Amino acid sequence: MIRGRGGSRTATSARGARQASGAGAAGSPTASPPAGTWLFKGDDGRLTAYASGPRGLLRWTEAAAPRTGWTGPELFEVPGWTGSVAMARSPEGYVHFVAQTAAADGSGRPEILVSTQFQPGRGLIDWHSLGTPALRGGPTGDSPAGPPRIAVNQRSGSTHVIVSLRYGGVLRRSRNAEGKWGGWKQLADESYEGGVTPLMPNGGPLELLALGPGRADRWSGVSGGRFVLADRVPTPVVPGTSAVCETGPRRVTYFWRYPGDGSLVAWRPAAPGAQGGLMGLGGHGGRGAPGVTRADIGGYDCTVLAQVGADGEVEVTAYVTENEGYGTWWVPLGAPGARAPQVAVDAAGRLVVAALDRDGALTLTRQDTTEQGLAFGPWTTVG
Repeated sequence: MIRGRGGSRTATSARGARQASGAGAAGSPTASPPAGTWLFKGDDGRLTAYASGPRGLLRWTEAAAPRTGWTGPELFEVPGWTGSVAMARSPEGYVHFVAQTAAADGSGRPEILVSTQFQPGRGLIDWHSLGTPALRGGPTGDSPAGPPRIAVNQRSGSTHVIVSLRYGGVLRRSRNAEGKWGGWKQLADESYEGGVTPLMPNGGPLELLALGPGRADRWSGVSGGRFVLADRVPTPVVPGTSAVCETGPRRVTYFWRYPGDGSLVAWRPAAPGAQGGLMGLGGHGGRGAPGVTRADIGGYDCTVLAQVGADGEVEVTAYVTENEGYGTWWVPLGAPGARAPQVAVDAAGRLVVAALDRDGALTLTRQDTTEQGLAFGPWTTVG
């Protein structure tokens, strides 16, 4: 059973967030969610949350034990910041960032920058430019169709930046374990304006889900750095709602929304010992991409999803991993008006659900392990 527990919200003023991010008009949000996952656990067990501010990257960091609470938001300004940013965690706990900015030469062309945070609460290394994504001989003036994405090899630590162009297909640029970047290479020859979601499962090839009109395509790496269209799922999709989770050995499950009722579905290719295909998860009337993680709940390996539900509150569901067929039950946790909820496991093994509130401040609720079932405490807002 999943329960949200009532009680007064413990809240500090969001004024600090507004000042740090340089917000404009009163009442406008000071932060927006990045593409994909933005809540991570570091190598020391502390959680870190990130958002996109008007002038750069915002960061909140959980305090080191025995202290409690959070610091932030800290602002990392980036010249030419457009607000388009994504991130991924390496096996060592490093967080790798990719952002799309306006080129410094004033041409208005998009420029892709990357950076890395090696420890929670520490600074980022200098942003490194990967230039403007383009193929030699490709369409003139081509531009990204959505935010750039980044994936990390969970064994070697190498990183892969993925960009979907409006006309030139999907491009990839990779950095090996020694830190050397290659050039832009075409991963797929089709363009996807509905968004791309990459992941490199432990021991498996880089793959991604690409959303097109009336379909979801899975591209997978093969020998020689080539990619093939491994699966095409003819299904209606809501652009920008995809999420991904590694749910088994070299096995990935994708999530996205159906148009019309806004419900979530899960899909993965069929494999021995695991159910595959398209599976409904309920959550009707929800919006945006869900947050997703795996967690031990009562001795069971479970997949946990968080979303903004039909009534505007955060909802959560949990089920035994890769057993979607047994059904899911969504339970509201409160936090009306919150955006882009994420879910992670803290150093004590408790689930944490985090979101951005109406003002762009970080708000979160933590699992209450003194209660039976999967219960959560009151929401706390970090200024």
